[in-house]
Amino acid sequence: MSSGRTSRDPVEHSPLLAAGAPAGLYVASLDGRLVDCNEALARLLGYGSREEALAAADLVLGGCVAGAKPTSTGAIESCLTRRDGSAVRVMRTEALTEAGGERLVVGAVVDLSTSRSSEDRRRELSEELRQAQKMEAVGRLAGGIAHDYNNLLAIILNYTSLVMEELDEQSPVQKDLAEIKRAAQRAASLTRQLLTVSRRGLAQPVVLDLRDVVRGMDGALRAAVGGAVDIAIALGPSGCRVLADAGQLEQVVMNLALNARDAMEGGGKLSIEARAVRVGAAGSLHDAHPALPPGRYARLVVRDTGSGMSDDVRTRAFEPFFTTKPRGKGTGLGLATVYGIVKQWRGHIELASQAGQGTRVEIYLPLAAARPAASRRGRAARAAPGRGEGGTVLVTDDEDAVVTLASRILAQGGYTTLTARGPREAMRVCEAQRGRIDLLLTDVLMPEMSGCELAERLAKLRPDMRVLFMSGYTGDALDGPRAARPGAPLLAKPFTAESLLRAVRKALEGAA
Repeated sequence: MSSGRTSRDPVEHSPLLAAGAPAGLYVASLDGRLVDCNEALARLLGYGSREEALAAADLVLGGCVAGAKPTSTGAIESCLTRRDGSAVRVMRTEALTEAGGERLVVGAVVDLSTSRSSEDRRRELSEELRQAQKMEAVGRLAGGIAHDYNNLLAIILNYTSLVMEELDEQSPVQKDLAEIKRAAQRAASLTRQLLTVSRRGLAQPVVLDLRDVVRGMDGALRAAVGGAVDIAIALGPSGCRVLADAGQLEQVVMNLALNARDAMEGGGKLSIEARAVRVGAAGSLHDAHPALPPGRYARLVVRDTGSGMSDDVRTRAFEPFFTTKPRGKGTGLGLATVYGIVKQWRGHIELASQAGQGTRVEIYLPLAAARPAASRRGRAARAAPGRGEGGTVLVTDDEDAVVTLASRILAQGGYTTLTARGPREAMRVCEAQRGRIDLLLTDVLMPEMSGCELAERLAKLRPDMRVLFMSGYTGDALDGPRAARPGAPLLAKPFTAESLLRAVRKALEGAA
């Protein structure tokens, strides 16, 4: 890499760069040096992969609009130089943004060498960039509030539960406390949705079969959509193995089903199909797809016979906070969340709809080679958290109330706890403690050093000590060379007493 290339970690810009987008998307320095890009741009420039393009020290995107205003979305025709020295004519648009005090160019290009008209390409390009900027804005908002917000929600939820346990079940205050708890749970759900929309949420990817996800949701889907809607599920004969988070895929299917239900107020038919498909190059035995590189994919299709969408509504369907539902009936994050999840797992999503003719959503996810992970919803997941079998846990967080709360829950669960307000104090406690410390329970994002760095340092003092991270938002703290203990379990905030005790037990048992 040449000295002109910024050293900023490309992971930080990933919410801008939809892997399955048909347009080439990138982040560049003001002098045209590539900072990050998606697969489409790499292919357009003649590179085999995004990583190969980013590793090319001589790759410069000439002609960056350095004088553009931050809100500029004007598209121009220009040429880019491919890896082999040939030129490709593109439609290009760029805008300035700022990250970590550094001014960067966010851009999108569309190849004009195909038969599609320049006007079609211009509209496609503007839409791709508009969606990317929108997701980045939501991501900045969500990331800015999620860490502190989830700490506060953990405190509200758990202390409310503790008070409810202390009061008599017939106490009139029980109903008031239950309302507080429900409101906090809805707030936590909204925060999770915001992070998911921008692909910054906590996820636990495993290899799983999309057909198994759909098959396992049959009962829940029928209960959710009601008896007036007829559900037809079709599953392909061969495996649909994908690398994704099981809970997120369930959320995708459920969100699409609920949207379909709302569009069929008088009843109708909901069809869900999951099967493996092959996308080929143009002229091959298998159909080419303009937005997907050739290969094998798991395809999820959800169709309904509902009211459909007008053109104006359809073009805004994935926009965060956009909804046609009455006030109080929807947040406008349902389809936006689906979009964020699909893009997080390097997928592609298409929506086709006309007013009065129903809606069809197609999702493509790259197939994974490995076998699906064995289900962990057996003995360990069903076991009640109850009292622990003993063990000493060092709890550290930069929020004093979270440390106090977690320590209290663990003590009630039968564990010995040591507490530290922040990583520096955790290091002192660890050095002073003469007995065993079985587990470090640490927040991920802390001001003095990250939880990953803390775990890395303490591992030198206590190599047998296990680690359990907790966070409502990790940023990129679990990525890169400073990420300690790869595969260490992660507890999402806001946690409950039950989820905390279960996570600690699994961490001590070595079930990451």
